[in-house]
Amino acid sequence: MTSPDVVAIGDVHGCASLLEQELTPHLDSGVELIFLGDLIDRAPEPDGDRKVLERVWQLQDNPAAYGLAGVTVLRGNHEQMLLEALAESKAGAAYDRWRYNGGEPALLPLASEHREWFEQLPVTAIRGGYLFVHAGVRPGVPLERQAFEDLIWIRKPFLSKPHGLPYTVVHGHTFRHDFQITHLPHRIGIDTGAYLSGRLTALRIETAT
Repeated sequence: MTSPDVVAIGDVHGCASLLEQELTPHLDSGVELIFLGDLIDRAPEPDGDRKVLERVWQLQDNPAAYGLAGVTVLRGNHEQMLLEALAESKAGAAYDRWRYNGGEPALLPLASEHREWFEQLPVTAIRGGYLFVHAGVRPGVPLERQAFEDLIWIRKPFLSKPHGLPYTVVHGHTFRHDFQITHLPHRIGIDTGAYLSGRLTALRIETAT
């Protein structure tokens, strides 16, 4: 049986309108959606975080109803910062860090209600010859020994040298100054700075080997 193609979706950051625009061509296409994390924070439109989350939950709850093979959501550093803020008994350093990075306090009641969903978000997904992850990997380190912090936070040396893993790494987290996709043999970077550029990337990838 042939595996479905994947549509990898870069950092959404509360851009609900852009997400809907990018989703439309892929509904009823039989693909699996893989969100690379950072669904939230820095939203350029009112209530964007809530709208994005509720749309993703809707799709994930019943992918077949939307003609999808599945919906996978990876954890980004912004979901992690939100979790750390929720873990505090009262607003403290973790809350301040999340707010500094674009967190919206109005999101906290909804996030608290769905805290278990955030806590179970995986940090990697492998489909065929592709490794999907939010930020990247540390070059020269086997996948099973990769540090959690690197998977959701790393930039250099991942961005500047081949990683050595037997996969093409598909990632978000770091956008280019020209807001274009980075397409190299060893990695594909699809964060195109949606909240700044108005461009959200949803990239279809044939994962069958």
